[in-house]
Amino acid sequence: MKVPTFVQSLDNIMKGGIPAGSSVLLLGEPGAGNFEFSLTSAVNLARALDGKIPRGLENYEVEFPEGILYVSFSKPANEIIRILNLSLDESLAASLRKRISILDLSRLYYSQTQIPSSWIGGNTIRDKENLVSSFIKEIDKAGKNKLIIIDSFTDLITSRYLDEKTMFDISRGISRASKTWNSIVYVLMTANIIEKRAEYVLMEIFDGTLLFEWNSMERSSKRKRYMSIPRFTGVLPLIEREKIERFDTEFDFKTGMIVLNTTKVK
Repeated sequence: MKVPTFVQSLDNIMKGGIPAGSSVLLLGEPGAGNFEFSLTSAVNLARALDGKIPRGLENYEVEFPEGILYVSFSKPANEIIRILNLSLDESLAASLRKRISILDLSRLYYSQTQIPSSWIGGNTIRDKENLVSSFIKEIDKAGKNKLIIIDSFTDLITSRYLDEKTMFDISRGISRASKTWNSIVYVLMTANIIEKRAEYVLMEIFDGTLLFEWNSMERSSKRKRYMSIPRFTGVLPLIEREKIERFDTEFDFKTGMIVLNTTKVK
């Protein structure tokens, strides 16, 4: 069974979407599109659950998660809602606000830092509760039959909470649990903040990796976003059959991410 990404051109190539239970690393240069991709999936899933199913999906055997779980380590829930409102047309934002649940771990994230409580909207937690164990417990409780967006591994890797071994262990656990939960899990991470060796290990752990990068246009100072798929179980053969090397993308607040063009292997 497939689960749509709701990026229409991509879903058509993938015959409906990605395999149910997939864990996906959304690895991106800053602003290049990994957050926008996850946002597009979330808002269009919310609309589909309201009965507004995109045209074309009726051609494939697909299923929809029952809701959206957004996990935030450093941003409080009200900031997530603010970002959604700024990123989307109001009608789209309203659909998403109705369907999204936010697991806000930000108070715990800042509990052992020098950040004053007044900066993060309340008293910080000062006990010995562990951020990673709390994350695991709460996501296991709320993550069944969901589209789960984890924002982000960058926050964990650049904090005191996660060393390399723990990062690999959590990633393996998420990848296994996504099948038990029957959930799609998107894990956001900034590219090039860890060694390439470690990035490659993560790519092997997760079922799939979508890589988002900036590309300077020839004979122009304008930059374009593009997405490539270096690895994805059950998906990559379909991409390779079409000889697609990368997808040129853009984000529109009224529609989400769209594919403008595909670059094919010559």
